[in-house]
Amino acid sequence: MHASELIKRLSETSRAAALVVVIDIKGSAPRHPGSKMLVFADGSSMGTIGGGFVEASAMGSAFARLASGTSGRIVVEMLGEQAEGNAPICGGTASLAIFIVNDRAAYAAASEQLDKGRRVVLVCSIDGERMGGPVAVVDAEGHVIYGPEVPIDDAALTTALDSGFPAISQADGLLYDAIVPQDRLLILGGGHVGQALARLGAELEFRVCVGDSRQEFVDPGRFPAGTETRLGEFAGIVAAYPFGASTYVVVVSPSHSSDLECVRAILKREYRYAGFIGSRRKTRMILDQAIADGFPSEKVTALRGPIGADIGAETPAEIAVAIFAEIIAVRRDSPAIMAMDKDRVRRRA
Repeated sequence: MHASELIKRLSETSRAAALVVVIDIKGSAPRHPGSKMLVFADGSSMGTIGGGFVEASAMGSAFARLASGTSGRIVVEMLGEQAEGNAPICGGTASLAIFIVNDRAAYAAASEQLDKGRRVVLVCSIDGERMGGPVAVVDAEGHVIYGPEVPIDDAALTTALDSGFPAISQADGLLYDAIVPQDRLLILGGGHVGQALARLGAELEFRVCVGDSRQEFVDPGRFPAGTETRLGEFAGIVAAYPFGASTYVVVVSPSHSSDLECVRAILKREYRYAGFIGSRRKTRMILDQAIADGFPSEKVTALRGPIGADIGAETPAEIAVAIFAEIIAVRRDSPAIMAMDKDRVRRRA
């Protein structure tokens, strides 16, 4: 479960809960800093910090903390000789904070910002008897949107916001825990490729929306549970959709004219990733027409078309994998995207 969804669930429930946060790792560990899990007094949980030995240790400590009503920290050592069955686990240590949830209003304030596609930082105390949190919630502009007007360590805040991972302040010892909004994936076209993209997008923790002008292609029964569908003209769907820095959009519409309609609408919006499927000839026609329409040439040529990594994909499922190879490279700021972009120039020629 994505961290933003976990925060939303936490803000809505009244059940006694402990929030487990990975604040640091050394060596190999199953999950990165910032990974989260909710543990409830009834033994249930949401999210994961990697499973196995680490998660079992966290669960045991969380139950003890829930019983005592106090927050705390633990360090879990993952030694190579420890194993479950015949499978050795990672070698390293994970430092975990276990926060007893008392102030749900703080999480509600954070969730409201996340729903708008904005990053937030939960400022929490991880120091002994004062441990708990959040003592404040800070938005992406550095404004305290919940909690007292506490002094903010700008260096730690900037580090957390830029990286999307927790940062421990050298000035005040507080944990600046960045929560990034869930990435949104807008698929324009609900045909076979759109279906395959929606299935894979759900597995990759995108908030998926499929839009189409044909009613039968936005039947919710064709897509994974939780997929949003929108019926209407493509330009209208794009205009009404909440674009932003966490928005990824893929055009797989049924015709050249609808592809161009989508591209024209997309170029007016802010996004993290946008591309369209098509042959070399169709790609050139769409790009040339967009430039002729007056859109900035640098923004037009930055569109990822033809979309996806050139891996010889043919079936809808293979095409979806090729597209997500590129999306993941952008999502993770992988150096691989430079090679993909260079190869796209060749494919357009």
